[in-house]
Amino acid sequence: MIIIEVKKNKFVNINNVFKMDVLGKEGSDNVYWRFYANDDSFCSSREFSDAQEAHSSLSMQIARAQGSGEIISL
Repeated sequence: MIIIEVKKNKFVNINNVFKMDVLGKEGSDNVYWRFYANDDSFCSSREFSDAQEAHSSLSMQIARAQGSGEIISL
């Protein structure tokens, strides 16, 4: 099980996520992740300056969680 904190006090179990999208923040160049569960619920992450930063951050956080088995923050 890989659990990451996507926003303060909001956690996502990556194993239960069936879809992830990078979405743009309206009126801004910032983007954020949206994680969808099988029951059509979703959770949004903190904001990033661009899609590359969002992808890099998520990749590093998941790799770190897999290696250490700890709950971590995005």
